[in-house]
Amino acid sequence: MCKGTQQFVHRSCLDHWRAVKARFAFSHCTTCKAQYHLRVELLDNHSWQKMKFRIFVARDIFLVFLAVQAFIALLGAFAYVLDRNGSFRNSFTDGWDGILSKHPVPFYYCSGVVAFFVLLGFMGLILHCSFFGNDPDMAGRRNCCYGWAIGETFPASIEACFALVIVFVIVFAILGIAYGFLIATMAIQRIWQRHYHILTKRELTKEYVVEDLCGSYTTPKLDSENEKHLKLLNLL
Repeated sequence: MCKGTQQFVHRSCLDHWRAVKARFAFSHCTTCKAQYHLRVELLDNHSWQKMKFRIFVARDIFLVFLAVQAFIALLGAFAYVLDRNGSFRNSFTDGWDGILSKHPVPFYYCSGVVAFFVLLGFMGLILHCSFFGNDPDMAGRRNCCYGWAIGETFPASIEACFALVIVFVIVFAILGIAYGFLIATMAIQRIWQRHYHILTKRELTKEYVVEDLCGSYTTPKLDSENEKHLKLLNLL
């Protein structure tokens, strides 16, 4: 029902929009809101589509992994800049024959990994405490949380301060690993659901093909069983 050049569109573009846009777009034009004439075609072989789904999921997970590795490498480079004279690295001369102290790249990479999980644990704890702060029933826990994170007293000796720093690093690193596992699980689930929904609708665009009316629009008719199927999927 669109006029002028708006009524013409590449079929591949149309099917792409039907797959990735809102569910309304699967069976209706998003411009003039007219319902498409859909021709039903049965598809038997879905093996290649399932393979593409797995490839897309693996690609997005790999990109997230590369982004995390790039951030860890950035933290490692920052640690290298701070320890340019190597005094901190050379202090690790015991254990494993000083492997990490003799090889700068793995040492600073491991430093970046530890810093990453410490930051992740620290940010996760802050968000967790902020969540408690929004709930009046959790006010006591929030105060306890901030009191534990900030500390009410400080040790007097340098050795005690160093030990306290080590304890905080270990605790936040453990928290970071826990939060990292939770975030990774949620991210993989989100990637899986996104591609699954898009792939499902992309397959349905091949099963429910939009008819070319050549500018002569009439009231669309669809078989009751197929109409019920699309309504069940909230696509009609």
